[in-house]
Amino acid sequence: MDGSRYSLIDLWQLLLGAETWPVLARPEALWLLVLPLALALWRQQRRARLDAYADPELHDWAFAGTTSGGRRRKGGALAARLLWVLFWLFAVLALADPRVAQDRESQEEVRAPLLFVVDGTAAMTGRDVEPNRIERAVLLIELLAESQSGRPMGLLRSVDTAGVMLPPGPDANLLEFYAGHLPGLVDDRLVARPDRAFSLAAEMQALEGGAVIWLTSADGRQFGGELGSRVLAGAEDLAERGIPLFALSMARERTPLFKDGQPRRNDDNEVIVSEPAFERVTELAELAGGEARRTGVLQDDVAFLRERIDALPAPARSAETVDGYRSVAVLALWVAMVALIIHLVLEWGATPGRGRGWRFGLVVLFAVFTPVVFTIAGASPLIDESERETHLEQAWQAFEAGEFARAQSEFDRVAGFNARLGSGMAAFRRADYPHAVERLQAASWLADTDQQRLLALFNLGNALTLARRYGGAVDAFDAALRIDPEHDDARTNRDLVEALRGGAQEESLEPTPEFQGYESQLRREIVEDDGAEMAEEMLEAEGSGQGGAVADQAPDEGEAFALDEGLLGGARKKLERIEDRPVPPIDGLLRQQPYKSVVRQGLAGDETEAGQ
Repeated sequence: MDGSRYSLIDLWQLLLGAETWPVLARPEALWLLVLPLALALWRQQRRARLDAYADPELHDWAFAGTTSGGRRRKGGALAARLLWVLFWLFAVLALADPRVAQDRESQEEVRAPLLFVVDGTAAMTGRDVEPNRIERAVLLIELLAESQSGRPMGLLRSVDTAGVMLPPGPDANLLEFYAGHLPGLVDDRLVARPDRAFSLAAEMQALEGGAVIWLTSADGRQFGGELGSRVLAGAEDLAERGIPLFALSMARERTPLFKDGQPRRNDDNEVIVSEPAFERVTELAELAGGEARRTGVLQDDVAFLRERIDALPAPARSAETVDGYRSVAVLALWVAMVALIIHLVLEWGATPGRGRGWRFGLVVLFAVFTPVVFTIAGASPLIDESERETHLEQAWQAFEAGEFARAQSEFDRVAGFNARLGSGMAAFRRADYPHAVERLQAASWLADTDQQRLLALFNLGNALTLARRYGGAVDAFDAALRIDPEHDDARTNRDLVEALRGGAQEESLEPTPEFQGYESQLRREIVEDDGAEMAEEMLEAEGSGQGGAVADQAPDEGEAFALDEGLLGGARKKLERIEDRPVPPIDGLLRQQPYKSVVRQGLAGDETEAGQ
């Protein structure tokens, strides 16, 4: 039922203008009409028994429960019965969901929509493919758009946020136009957030029955730590909507990144490189019910995607789509409500007595809460224990099969100790240690018994260790040992972590060259006596190094030093190589600060202002 988006007047006009009778989406609901028929038959038999045994003068007393003591007019009784019949008829009709055709468009003309999700970060500037990753993605979109003309296709650019450049539409030329602007929109950010793009795609109603084509750099930065778990959650959103993910990695190998034709460099003047993580891309695609491929020959890439797209089933025409059928069940529901309220007024209003006021109040409450009851009747329960057990069973099966990504997603769909523990262990196996720590901490809080808490704390200590949080790991193992002092594994791991912790502290205490900073640039006083003593020591060392021949000569017998042209020419050449450019004191500071580029820009601005 879709009455929330269309007024009752619009639905009524649609019903009057329909060329054919409405079609029932759930005709099996008509079996509910057996209930009022059985109730009417039972009341008729009950009246016949009373009429046969009761004396004529006692009829008013005997039939007080059905005719209000005979005081109601026959017209009112007939109207009440008619309204009662209308209520049951239209209530059951509303449950059967009548639908009216709005147009005559054939089912075969509907094609599954596509959404291209393109990585827009600096990782797409790699040149391990020709001409580069982002331009290769544009060529792929153009070739695929030519072969899929008429199919609804959209474009979404994914950086740190997800931006829809083109909603799904049948105009392939418009898709090529927007795709051609992607190379000029490459962002300086290195880490993409595909999880936000997947979540946005899962919320798009226009993508119902379609697929997502993910053209990614496969850079490993977007799958590390907590981001990796968020991307898994985004892929799970697509899986819940039944939207497959076809991923195509535009990267082949490790490669430098470029900007304005030059390699990108960080603050330490090191070339920034992109390290693909193809296994993570494959993991996400399989989780969402799709496939992944590493780019090769461009025509083969197009054939790979075209084959998967052509295999998509045509989306069934929904009764709520603009060009399909429209549900008018809400009209039947309102008629049933009005008929029931009027029936209750006639039924209870004709009965005299003190309870007449509260009966009218009950009618008003019924009129208010009936729509709420109908809404809740169509809603699924908040907690379904059987569904929870099913998810847990599927999660453990995936965990035992080594499919840790699918296991983590299944665990995250339910709550409770077992779910948090399993999610943490799956994240641990995926080397997503921050997410494992978060989930195992929650498991330790949700534990009902000491054994459950011991299991959670032991695994938490292992996750904290690999996350290099040695202090927290020691605390976790200590807490586990307080529960079970005989737990040998916890004691062994604690000792190992304590040793690692001590080694890390010793490394941090190693002596490092003292940074003098400004003091190194201060003029120091020169003591001539010290220089003379140093010269004498050097002469003595030279004399001792020449052996006995020099030692036998008297001091007066040595040759006198004479400055010839050869020595003078060598001295001039050495002096020419010396650049008398004193290093400013701030330069030593910049090499030790992470924000040195910002400081240099500020200094350059000051020098420009001084020159002006």
